[in-house]
Amino acid sequence: MQITQIRIAGFKSFVDPTEVLVEEGLTGIVGPNGCGKSNLLEALRWAMGASSARAMRGSEMDDLIFSGSDGRPARETAEVTLVLDNSDRKAPAEFNSADVLEIERRLRRGIGSTYKLNGRTVRGKDIQLLFADASTGANSPALVRQGQISELIGSKPQNRRRILEEAAGIAGLNTRRHDAELKLRAAETNLERLSEVSAEVERQLERLKRQARKARKFRALSDEIAGLEALTAHLRWTTAKTARETTAQALQLAKRAVEDATRDDVVKETARLKTNEALAPLREAESLVSAKLGQARIAFARLDAEHKAATQAAAQIEQDVERLTEDLTREQQMLTEAKDAQTRTQSELDALPLDDVDANAEREAAARQALETAREHLARCESETDLLSTKLAETRARYQAARDNVQALTQRETVLRTEVTKLQAEFDAIGDAAGLETALTDARAAEERAEMALHDVERALDAAETSLADAREAEEAAAIPVSDAEQALRALEGEIAGLERLLRRGETSKAPPILDRVSTKDGYEKAIAAALGDDLQAPTDRSAPLHWAGATPHKTTLPHGASALSELTDAPEELTARLAQCGLVSADDGARLSKDLQPGQRLVSREGHLWRWDGFVRTPAAPVIAAEQLEQKARLQAARKELPPLREQLDAARAKMEAARTSRQDKEQKQRDARAERPAASKALDEARRRTASALQAHEHAQIRRESAQSALNRSQSDLRFAADALASANLAPQDTDHESLEQDLLEKRADLAKARQNEMDLRGKLNDLTRGREQAAARRDGFERDITEWTRRIAASEERHAGLLTRRTQTQKRLDEARSGNVGEQADKLAGLQQAAETLEEERKAAADALAEADTKAREAENLSRTATALAAKARETLAGAAAMLEASETRYSESVEIARQQFQRLPEGLLPLAQSMLEQDVIDG
Repeated sequence: MQITQIRIAGFKSFVDPTEVLVEEGLTGIVGPNGCGKSNLLEALRWAMGASSARAMRGSEMDDLIFSGSDGRPARETAEVTLVLDNSDRKAPAEFNSADVLEIERRLRRGIGSTYKLNGRTVRGKDIQLLFADASTGANSPALVRQGQISELIGSKPQNRRRILEEAAGIAGLNTRRHDAELKLRAAETNLERLSEVSAEVERQLERLKRQARKARKFRALSDEIAGLEALTAHLRWTTAKTARETTAQALQLAKRAVEDATRDDVVKETARLKTNEALAPLREAESLVSAKLGQARIAFARLDAEHKAATQAAAQIEQDVERLTEDLTREQQMLTEAKDAQTRTQSELDALPLDDVDANAEREAAARQALETAREHLARCESETDLLSTKLAETRARYQAARDNVQALTQRETVLRTEVTKLQAEFDAIGDAAGLETALTDARAAEERAEMALHDVERALDAAETSLADAREAEEAAAIPVSDAEQALRALEGEIAGLERLLRRGETSKAPPILDRVSTKDGYEKAIAAALGDDLQAPTDRSAPLHWAGATPHKTTLPHGASALSELTDAPEELTARLAQCGLVSADDGARLSKDLQPGQRLVSREGHLWRWDGFVRTPAAPVIAAEQLEQKARLQAARKELPPLREQLDAARAKMEAARTSRQDKEQKQRDARAERPAASKALDEARRRTASALQAHEHAQIRRESAQSALNRSQSDLRFAADALASANLAPQDTDHESLEQDLLEKRADLAKARQNEMDLRGKLNDLTRGREQAAARRDGFERDITEWTRRIAASEERHAGLLTRRTQTQKRLDEARSGNVGEQADKLAGLQQAAETLEEERKAAADALAEADTKAREAENLSRTATALAAKARETLAGAAAMLEASETRYSESVEIARQQFQRLPEGLLPLAQSMLEQDVIDG
């Protein structure tokens, strides 16, 4: 299957109509992420019949339609068209009439999708079968989408089988087989259902028979039942009459009860209204007393709060006076302590000695000058000591270096002699490399032989593959005639079956038409049909109302140039007389020779003309049904004759294809054998290469070791000669005898250095003592002065706070006197008066509440009596309505019972009917 073009409009991101040409070879679409490449593959799968919206990355099919953007409105339809090249005519028969197939799938929002093939509406199943026959489809592994490779790797066996079926080209057959199995199962289900229905019909028939027997029994019992029903109707009428009378009496009693209950309800309601009117003054009096009591309580609560607040304020002020007194006492004590501390500090400052500042400065300057002189002497001693130490160290170092050099050269000479002996032994142990060279040559020869063997196997494999390719091509070429022969055979068998169905109509009849027994030569069917016409439908059975009985041919001759149809037709004897009087002429001579016809004769042409002796003429424009049937019969005979040669051709093609298949299988076996030999040859070559590499490595390693040993030996021998020469030329320097005098001088200088350092430390301590004493005295005097200043500031602040506390205590005492001399006593008297008034009002409220409660009780009792009377009156009215309804119902039942009794009496047997009517009429009159 070759897709040449894809047209998309409104599908996902393809809002505008887009055409994608699929040229021969490889067609690729390249673009960044999100540009719609995967939408193109989904459009292809969707047009092939994909039915899962989730597989298209959507929740429903309408999601495939372009849903709009900021600058483009949404679309209502989505359309994808696939253009297929059908020039090789490999499509199914019903779609194989055109060189190009256009498959279109259109989706409308909220409606669904439709399929069209070359403009004709088809089913989605037809499109799926079309692609399945081509070993592809919407879910085909040939359409590789995201994540499908991993799905194929981990797929189940049935999914792998589907892949192999598509590769083998039988996916369409399996789909059709599945449809056929579904139809067969549906047919089996229908047969089972038909059996069930048949059994149900039989059961219904038995049930109907039983019902018929019951109906006859019912008819026999109907008369007896009619009599009993008439008696029952008479009794029902009597009962209805009695019930009507009883209901009328109950209605009268209910009317009297309603009058009494209404009268009692009016009396009780009047009493309730009077008691309610008496409640209003009592309720108003109780409210007035309660309001006065509330006001008195509010005034008492307000005055009580004021009294408590005044008492608490006086107590608080008294506490403030006491606290201020305590603060004054404490502040006075702090002021006294501050003055005492100031006096004590001033005494200590005055007691400090007043030394001579200039004398102290001269002593400190002399001590500093002596310290500088000591430091210079110490520096000179340190310099001389360092110089002697350096000179002594250099003398000792030269002697130690000469001795260490002789010892190191002696040791190196010993090590080098040992190393030369060892390297000489190793070099002698390596030996000659001739054996390794021989092994390397043998390994390379074996590698060349393995390579030649592998080349031979590969040439044999290439030859086998080439031969197999030729065998496969031969098999494919042999399969083409088989397919053509099978197709031709199926077409011919289909044509024969169709003709047999068309001509089978007369075979089921008891009297088949004579047409079934007539056979003509090719090309004369229209002539025979024109000569016989509808008479060919008549049978030869004499029991049929219309039949051929046969007759003796007349001896009249046909016009000159006409050939009798009996010579051109194989027909029954019953048609001999008729065919003998029918002649075959050309279309040009028919009109001329028709003038010479005798009565009963007729002329026909191969084209279907008819000229009858009485002047009747028929042209081919007036078709004859028998002509078509004769043509079909002649074609059926010819097709049956063509069938055996075609089958022989098919058998020969199949034998040829089988031989090609056998050859191909042999070539495949040779290819497998050649492939089986290749791993062994390749393994042998790898082994030979490994041995060659190992031999080469051993040879190279031995060569490197020999060269390395020779180089190391030469280097060690050279180093040994150099060490011997250096040891021979080394001259140990004579010991320097002056280092003892240097050591004695160094000891003396170090003693002088120690004395200089001790002198410098003593002078530096003396200077520090003078400086520290001067600084401590100045710091102590400054501290006393700061303390005096601080105590002076504290005394001033304390005096200021003491004066402020005195002022505050005076003001607070004044407020306390005012609070104590206020109206606290008057407030207590007012509180007592308000409490007495509240108690009096409480007594009045209780009396008013008791009177109101008593009146409420009476009103509630009157209301209960009124409610009871109202309920009794309502119940009486309900009873009256029920009695009226019962009377109406009894009247209705009475009328119905009279009518029913009349109808039942009419159904009585004729002998009892007059007596029953008279009884009913008399009862009605009495009623």
